Amino acid sequence: MAQVVKAVEWIAFKKAASTCWLWLKNHWQIPFIIAWSMLVYFVSRRNSDAIIEVLNARKDSYEKQLNDLKKRHNDEIIERDRLIKRYHEAVSLVEKKYAEKEKELSLREKRRVKQIVSESKGNPDVIKKEIEKSFGFDFVD
Repeated sequence: MAQVVKAVEWIAFKKAASTCWLWLKNHWQIPFIIAWSMLVYFVSRRNSDAIIEVLNARKDSYEKQLNDLKKRHNDEIIERDRLIKRYHEAVSLVEKKYAEKEKELSLREKRRVKQIVSESKGNPDVIKKEIEKSFGFDFVD
C-alpha cells in the first residue's frame, strides 16, 4: 500500500512537472522578467546607498564652500568699507592741508607784493619786472 501511494505521488509530481515545463516553454518571458527585475532591484539597491553617500558628501562640500564664500564676501565688504572710510579721511586731511598751504602761500605772496611795491617806491615798471621775476609771470598788455 505504501508503494501504491508513492507511485501515485510520483505520477502526480511527474504530471505537475511536465505541465510546468510546458508552461515555461511557452511563457518563458514572464519568469525571466520577474527574475531580471529582482536582480536589478537588489543590485541597484546596494549601489544606491553608495550613491546617496556620495551625493550627501557633495552636498556637505557645497554647503561648506558656500559658507566660506559668504564669509569671505562679508570680510571683503568690511575691508572695503574700512578702506573707503580711510580714503575719505585722507582726502579730507589733504583738502585741509591744501587750504592751509594755499592761505599761507597767498599771505606770503601778498607780503612779497607789498615788499616789492614798497621797495620800488611806486614805479610801475620796476614793480612789473619784480613781480614777473618773483612769480614767473609774463606781463601782457
